[in-house]
Amino acid sequence: MPNKKILDEFPEVVQANPDLTQKQKDVLITSIQLFAEQGYANTSTRQIAAAAHQSEGTMFKHFKSKANILRAALEPIIQEIIPDVEAEFKRETLNHPAANLHDFLDFFVRNRMAFAANNQDAIKVFFSELLYNETLRTQFIETARNELIAAFKDTILTLQKNKIIIDWPFNEIFRYMIAVVVGYVLDRYVLFPNREWDDEVEAGYLVAELEKVLQP
Repeated sequence: MPNKKILDEFPEVVQANPDLTQKQKDVLITSIQLFAEQGYANTSTRQIAAAAHQSEGTMFKHFKSKANILRAALEPIIQEIIPDVEAEFKRETLNHPAANLHDFLDFFVRNRMAFAANNQDAIKVFFSELLYNETLRTQFIETARNELIAAFKDTILTLQKNKIIIDWPFNEIFRYMIAVVVGYVLDRYVLFPNREWDDEVEAGYLVAELEKVLQP
């Protein structure tokens, strides 16, 4: 199961950026932690500046606004960390041998659920901005397209060749699978995080829903 935690890698990636001053790095590392803990809307620029040990004036000189801080923080995640996440997904899930559709879907669903549970702090930060920021959303999609979609397509075509999954166009299968899993993640960690959840039961529901539609 996946063990990569996006926000644990963030400080190292930011610190390695030669184009940022140390004050800028401190703001980005501090802000992403506060956004994950408190939510973007509940985090003030005063809190960020205090935690980064600098004045608001110095911080605004570099970033102008809280929105710009979030955008600047998300860019290295999208450009440098997400490709590693995709490689892990390809290695652990898409290359996992499956004798039948149920086994493939069960492993896929549980793998993504485990990843989401391990990265719920990053998910809260991501969805708060990606849903509304077209530029960042486009960057995210382009990054995903380079590796993830190509690898996913190879897997689906192999399953179709072996008559394990329905013979639909790849785009239809991909959209349906992603919609089902992302819908669960949104409910679980963004919209209704305080609801009583039984993830084992939820996994069974997700697999059954996918299998019912994708069975050849």
